[in-house]
Amino acid sequence: MKHNDFLCGVIEGYYGRPWSFNQRKTLFEYCLRFGLNTYVYAPKDDAKHRSRWRDLYSSEESSELSQLIHIAKRYGIKFIYALSPGLDIIYSSEKDLTSLKRKFDQLSTFGCEYWAILFDDIESEMSQQDKDHFASFGHAQVAITNEIYDYLDKPNVLLFCPTQYCSRMAKPSLERSSYLQIIGNGLHPDIDIFWTGSKVISRRITISDILSVNSVLQRRVTIWDNLNANDYDQRRLYLGPFCGRSSNLSSRLSGMLINPNCEFELNFIPLNTLGQWYQSLRINENQDQIDDDDDDNSIQIREIYQSNKALDQALIDWLPEFNKVKTAHDSQQILKIDNSPQAMSPKPTVSSLILDEDSQDSICESQTSTTSSSKLHIMECDGNGNSTDLTLDDIRLLVELFYLPYEHGPNVQQMFIDFYWLRFNYSQNENLNEWRCRSSSFHNNAKNISRLVQRLTTIHNRSLLYDIYNYVTDISSTISLCSRYLHWIDNDNKRSTIFLSGDVEPSSKRGGLAGEFLNILPMGDFQSIIKPELNSSSNIFLIQPMTSNDQGLMYALCTQVCYRDEIDDLLDQHSEILADKLIGGYLLSSLNNFDLCFSVNNVEDELCGFVLTISESEKYDKLIQPTWITQLHQKYPNVDQNFFEVNECHQWIYDRYPVRIQLFIDLTIKTDNAFFIGNKLMKIIIDNLIKRGCNGCHALLDERNPLLHQYYLRLGFVDVPNIEQNDHIILLGKQF
Repeated sequence: MKHNDFLCGVIEGYYGRPWSFNQRKTLFEYCLRFGLNTYVYAPKDDAKHRSRWRDLYSSEESSELSQLIHIAKRYGIKFIYALSPGLDIIYSSEKDLTSLKRKFDQLSTFGCEYWAILFDDIESEMSQQDKDHFASFGHAQVAITNEIYDYLDKPNVLLFCPTQYCSRMAKPSLERSSYLQIIGNGLHPDIDIFWTGSKVISRRITISDILSVNSVLQRRVTIWDNLNANDYDQRRLYLGPFCGRSSNLSSRLSGMLINPNCEFELNFIPLNTLGQWYQSLRINENQDQIDDDDDDNSIQIREIYQSNKALDQALIDWLPEFNKVKTAHDSQQILKIDNSPQAMSPKPTVSSLILDEDSQDSICESQTSTTSSSKLHIMECDGNGNSTDLTLDDIRLLVELFYLPYEHGPNVQQMFIDFYWLRFNYSQNENLNEWRCRSSSFHNNAKNISRLVQRLTTIHNRSLLYDIYNYVTDISSTISLCSRYLHWIDNDNKRSTIFLSGDVEPSSKRGGLAGEFLNILPMGDFQSIIKPELNSSSNIFLIQPMTSNDQGLMYALCTQVCYRDEIDDLLDQHSEILADKLIGGYLLSSLNNFDLCFSVNNVEDELCGFVLTISESEKYDKLIQPTWITQLHQKYPNVDQNFFEVNECHQWIYDRYPVRIQLFIDLTIKTDNAFFIGNKLMKIIIDNLIKRGCNGCHALLDERNPLLHQYYLRLGFVDVPNIEQNDHIILLGKQF
């Protein structure tokens, strides 16, 4: 690091439509207002930054960049121009090296003095020409970067982004990555290096993380922070505060630059709170200098950055922005966007669907902070429900709806927990006072969200409205659907069949083709914030196709979870009789859809659940079952023959719910785990049945097993009246 300043500000480094001239000018005003000192120009979809990096800017583009550089200087902001040549550069080519120099020369004529070379999100395979010239990929990048550093006369700032730019990407590990070792050893010591933390999107960046990477790269890194970035998923938005980065990091870093949301107007909170974080850092630095000069041993008073307090202040600061008069023309785009095929570069593979160690910590923390009360604080916007003016509570609600990658806002998170509880705890046979109280709270909050949308449509800042509108109407319609479901479930008549018909509109299921693919992956339940102890190995289960070797364990589990207490004497004589009755015929039947039969094992390889599926239940009951019952009579000749009753459903049951499901779970495991296992199994089976043209399934249970009955109800089955059934049998159905 050659410069002495701590770089703190913004990197426009996302995929998507670059910000406009006016937006960048406003950004510089924000930086000046919030005390930030750095801006990095690196929009991935500016063609001349990345895919056509060899091309010089046109006169119109040059005029804009020149103006931006001079405005930044006037505001005291370092304008860092970044170039990303890694998609197709030939490192050993003198022609490409000349193109690099020529591009930087052009920016120099605009007044640019600070630089960056980025090699992120590219393939590590070199051309044959480069393989003949360089020992490795890392050596090639080091050589060309050092050459540019010397050509630019050793500038005060030259930033380098490695291809392995987080710990998770380092192969085989951070400490053993030969690529990073080559970069650390080979780059000129005054060249700064970008780093995103332990992951591409790091929930926390700790001192130990930074000390480790600094040791490998032999310098203090500059953080490229993707906490608020949303370019990897167009349905996500992150308005939450800068957090998870201690001010104590500053002495181990050379900079902190955030790569925020693509929608410019929605970055006020991240920028404002980053400025507050940086301000606390500078206050402490100044205090340290005073204390060093002070002979008396006075007690140091250190400024501690607290993200919740920073958010409170940022909300107050943001409210006036909603009523600034801005039109759509204020975000008019002039720089050309690259839509060519070669611009489809390998974006980082990021999915917040994965519950890793960081997200688990976040979920557990969030649960601790919010579940102390089962009631959700109703966020009334003001006393006058007819007012069209946005309030501070309105924008707090807005931020909490779109908070951060690993957590929801605390009130909205409680709202989610309440809906989860309401979804699975409705029973007409019990006192419904608590259920209806929590339901009323949910409905009120749904109304608040709907009112928020209405009030947003009246703001004068139309540029901000256009950036937020699709996001907020999407979540509002989702919450509204949930609210309607709660009304429906508490309606005795249930005239509407929308929630059971299987004929819902596409808008009720998110994701399209991408969602269908992701649903197949064993990635866990995204943001399952009510699931406890996620970091425990006791919560890891393996779902796998059933094999013939599982039969003995399945018999034992079936006997364990069913109504054995009432037939203990019989089981003492015939240990397998109950399982023979309940699942024996299914296991031996040729009609069993064995591709839809699964076992569930824990980390100790113990069977804790299984599911059997028969798609032609009518044929089984009428053709296969009588034969199996006859065999049981022969196997157990001294047992009351009425014990093995024949089950047969009315024809309309077979027509409406043609598939039979037999699901058994060890209900001694934690309740939430049992639900998630069953929910996952049902999702796998239903997705496959839908593809086969099926639209419903049913299960037959003995009424003497109330726990299993409640379990099926929690998984979305409903009791189906069937007067021709045996007195002990309960029929449950589920349509999809």
